[in-house]
Amino acid sequence: MGSIRVGAGRQRGVTLLELLVVTAVLSIVLGLGLPAMGQWVDSVRMGTLVRAFHTDLQLTRSEAIRRGERVVLCAADGPSSCSSAPGWHQGWLMFVDTNNNAWLDDGEAVLRYHGPAPAGWSLSGNQPVRRFVSYDALGSTRLVSGAFQAGSVYFCREGGTGASPMPRRVAIASTGRPRVEVENDRSVCR
Repeated sequence: MGSIRVGAGRQRGVTLLELLVVTAVLSIVLGLGLPAMGQWVDSVRMGTLVRAFHTDLQLTRSEAIRRGERVVLCAADGPSSCSSAPGWHQGWLMFVDTNNNAWLDDGEAVLRYHGPAPAGWSLSGNQPVRRFVSYDALGSTRLVSGAFQAGSVYFCREGGTGASPMPRRVAIASTGRPRVEVENDRSVCR
């Protein structure tokens, strides 16, 4: 049987200089890459929020037409009540509004709930759609008074700078059709 020689080959480790060079290169790469990664994450999160809201508006409209009665999407105060405070960042709730008051009352069916937006995001509507969007049986948006309802909901990264994604706007026509647009004016977020 042969014997095994210990220490026969020369072992080589990493020198302090090599370790410092690798650390410096890694620091530079991370310093350049992390801000871009944060911008990418914000952009993906913006797209996800906008698509979820837009999809739920379309679903609210189609449910109103399918059921032949008013269906409302309201700013939520949890999964079982509308919020009296404006702000879609709290989440939103879709329900069948049998008494046409744009408020979730006992006995009205909740069809869908979307939880709050992540911290650091604002979703705010202008006056006509600040708290709710209501669709009638024909798929048109209507206020409680019966007047046409049209407006915009703005999606913004709070404290957004030139590096953050541009605000998005979901514009809701009085015909009920929502559309998504890039908002080139960051002042809508203030």
